[in-house]
Amino acid sequence: MVLVIGHRGARCCAPENTIPSFKLAIETGVNGVELDVHMTKDGEVVVIHDDTLDRTTTGSGYVKDYTLNEIRNFDAGVKFGLEWRGVKIPTLDEVLSEFRNRTSYVIELKHGSDVYPGIEEKVLNLVRKHDVKVKIVSFDFDALERVRQFDDSVELGLIFVGKARWFIDIAKRLKAQWLQAEYKLINENDVKIVHNAGLKIGAWTINDADTAVKLYKMGIDEVTTDNPSLIIGSLKRHK
Repeated sequence: MVLVIGHRGARCCAPENTIPSFKLAIETGVNGVELDVHMTKDGEVVVIHDDTLDRTTTGSGYVKDYTLNEIRNFDAGVKFGLEWRGVKIPTLDEVLSEFRNRTSYVIELKHGSDVYPGIEEKVLNLVRKHDVKVKIVSFDFDALERVRQFDDSVELGLIFVGKARWFIDIAKRLKAQWLQAEYKLINENDVKIVHNAGLKIGAWTINDADTAVKLYKMGIDEVTTDNPSLIIGSLKRHK
């Protein structure tokens, strides 16, 4: 069974990385929601994709240059649509508290401790606090290495651009279970090689029904999508 993960919630239909977006994805029937984390000036872990506030909120500048109280003043919904006015950037604590065990979580560390000192341990502490099922993923392999040093059992996934088979050795060194590959670079042979290495492979970001079915037939383990309703419906018709 291929897992369907809501990318930043249901990014197609609600402001990304917000409580309403995650709620919509969960109601659609996803197996998990993917979210991105950064850290504020006062050390709070917040859920937002970009390093900066400009694209998705009424704020400007870097997330790391604001305290959480200052972040609260910015609107994270109105740029998506006027009907979303008043939606705020959530903390990771708030997201995990809001949905608890209604879903699983794919938490992407946009940066590790080189940029946000201590973020790996902070994220793990919140995961333990809420006792939720998570996979922690990142393009920053040093951050994943630090996560593994703190916790030898949490699921890890390497995100990358390239052929999946190139990253098998790194995954094994980090004791990661997943390779998170760009869907355009995945082929059936690579899926077999990854599986033969004892690893799982996920694909990002699929918003086309035919592509999702093609990957499903290749034996992919997980697809991440901005449009969960479309992809779930498509896969159900091809089981």
